[in-house]
Amino acid sequence: MLPMLGGFAAFFGIMPPMPTKTRYTYYGDVQNISTTMIPRIYGRSYAIEADVHVPPDGAEGVLVAFADFIGGFALWVDKAGYLHHTYQYLGVDTYKQSSTQPIPTGDVRLTMLFEADEPKPGTAGDVTLLANGEVIGTGRIPRTVSLLYTTYAGMDIGRDNGGVVDLDYEDRAPYAFTGTVNDVTFDLKPQTLEDQVELHRTNAQTGLAHGAAG
Repeated sequence: MLPMLGGFAAFFGIMPPMPTKTRYTYYGDVQNISTTMIPRIYGRSYAIEADVHVPPDGAEGVLVAFADFIGGFALWVDKAGYLHHTYQYLGVDTYKQSSTQPIPTGDVRLTMLFEADEPKPGTAGDVTLLANGEVIGTGRIPRTVSLLYTTYAGMDIGRDNGGVVDLDYEDRAPYAFTGTVNDVTFDLKPQTLEDQVELHRTNAQTGLAHGAAG
C-alpha cells in the first residue's frame, strides 16, 4: 500500500531511498518485463553485458530490447555480425553506435558501456562497445531520457516483440537472436546521496505535471 498523496512527499523534504541494488541479471528468453521493473539507468553510467554463444557460421538478432522506436533502446547484431546499440530519444532522435568489426564466434561477452558526462537527469555520455573486453566500437549519446521511456511497452531478452526499437530490422521482427543468449546483465554505477535527491526532485516534478495535465 502507498500513502495517500505520496507523490507530494518531496515537497515536505521526505526523500525515500532509491534502490541500492546495482546489478540485475536476466536469464534466457525472458520477455515483456514491465517498464517500471527495468533497472534505473536514468541519469547515471551503466553497462549492458550479454553472455552469448555464437555458432561457427555466426549469428544475428536482438540481444535485449526495451520499448520501441518512439523511445527505447536495443543491443543487437546484424546479419553481417556487427554489434549495434540503438537509443531512441522519445521519437525525436535516433542515436546508434556500431562496431567496426564482426563479433567473434564461440562463447562471447558483449558489452555496451555508457559513461555519463555527469550524474543528472538527461545527461549526455560516451558509448563503448566491447567483445570479450576488447573495444570494437565507440559513439556518443548527446542526451538521454530523464525519467521514463514509456508506460506500455516492456523489455525482451533475445528478441524484440511488438513495435521494434530499430526500424532497420522491422521486416525481421521480432528478430530473435540465432545464437544463444545465456543472460543479460545491467551493471549500474552507484549513486551518491546528492544524485538520488536530484532524481527524486525530477520524479516529483514530472509526476505533478502529469497529474495537472489529467
